[in-house]
Amino acid sequence: MKTPLESVTISGTAQVGETLTATVAPGEATVSYKWKSGDTSDGSYTDIEGATAASYVLTESENGKYFKVEATGTGIFSGAVTSNSTEAVTAAGG
Repeated sequence: MKTPLESVTISGTAQVGETLTATVAPGEATVSYKWKSGDTSDGSYTDIEGATAASYVLTESENGKYFKVEATGTGIFSGAVTSNSTEAVTAAGG
């Protein structure tokens, strides 16, 4: 029987040059990640090409954007969960 994913959360500072990190529950889950960005916190989000690691570094072009991450269970883990959105990304040193 597969174990369902419970949640995924984002930690880190939503600022250009900073790293956002995804954490899933249960902690031992094996997952694939898909980072997404959007222009508003509650609007539509677009997948970020190649952003499939547990962490994501914010770039200058992403200033003002919001981010979510989707985790999909692999192996003995099932289901897909999406995080809440980050705050809007701010400029470095801002």
